Amino acid sequence: MKSQYKFYGWHLSYFAGKLRGYMNYKQLNFVEKACGYYDLMHKFPKKVGSSSMPVVETCDGEWLSDTTEIIAELEKRHPERSIVITTPKQKIVAMLLEAWFDDMWVTPAMYTRWMYPESYNLFKQEGGQALLPFLPSFVRNIVVEKTAMAKLRAYLPSMGINPKQNELIDAWTREQLALLDKHFSQYDYLLGGKPSIADYGLLGPMYGHLNRDPWPKREMIDKLPNLQRWTERTHKGTAASGPLLSDDNIPETLMPILKAIVREFLPMVNKIVAETEKTVKSRANKSGDKLPRIFKGVSFPMGTAEFSRNIFSYTLWMMQRIQNVYIKLNDTEQKSVDELFTELGADGFMQGSLGPKLKRHGLGVKLV
Repeated sequence: MKSQYKFYGWHLSYFAGKLRGYMNYKQLNFVEKACGYYDLMHKFPKKVGSSSMPVVETCDGEWLSDTTEIIAELEKRHPERSIVITTPKQKIVAMLLEAWFDDMWVTPAMYTRWMYPESYNLFKQEGGQALLPFLPSFVRNIVVEKTAMAKLRAYLPSMGINPKQNELIDAWTREQLALLDKHFSQYDYLLGGKPSIADYGLLGPMYGHLNRDPWPKREMIDKLPNLQRWTERTHKGTAASGPLLSDDNIPETLMPILKAIVREFLPMVNKIVAETEKTVKSRANKSGDKLPRIFKGVSFPMGTAEFSRNIFSYTLWMMQRIQNVYIKLNDTEQKSVDELFTELGADGFMQGSLGPKLKRHGLGVKLV
């Protein structure tokens, strides 16, 4: 039988792991193709407007990109084994966790891969086989090291990975991983007995990087068996063990993580709002104009100190999606979300301004 979808990605890829786990759970009929050089440099820019992975091609020749939007679209087309949440607090929390994992966890994923050279051979092997499968391995290794690896390592300073901040990154990562491991000692998934979009957000850094790259796997994840088992079953697509928590409850074991998001991630979001508003005003932007993808060198709280790195306008689009869901809730539902945010230390956040309205455009955003 012809496959309904073609999935383009690498097992090394942060966001490919997120989407692959979801498609496995949905039991979708798809075939996977490792992205080659031609795909990344020519086909993807033409079809979806960027050279990023993963990308999905339907059997009808339709092309889908961006994991958040791909998953939303596939949920509409395949309602069976749904991950859609209908209760207000759990829905908002799941989307908030996804945004946090998609943004804040890129730094530890890059740190644990590129600061420890023992992980390089895996990247050379798998990346080279995907990019240039017809060349001898020693040639592939040289080409991959001088192209893909050099390009990715060049991003490290922009993501705050430098000698002054590496110790903070390491400590923050270990603290959050320990909280997640404790949570998964009691629950199979983040919000109970079945996966949500939050789980697939976490799967990005966990499968593609932390549980496959040799150094973080040995030094971090092998010591956290509950989190490691969660990674394996979530990527495999193991059937749900039960429902989400009843009565729209949030697991107590998630509260320390959510409070860290309020202390660290939400101030960063506010910085993105400020930078976006300043840019739009200074450039006199109008509807349809593209905005900068990044704002450079912004500081925000992280763990026990201030952390500085580039921040992304795309993250603001994700947060506006969450606010749009909140706005459509009825008064009783909004009140329950407000009470949760007050408990977390973010009283009134959902009613606050998140800047000019945005829509996704490739890896960046445009003004609505």
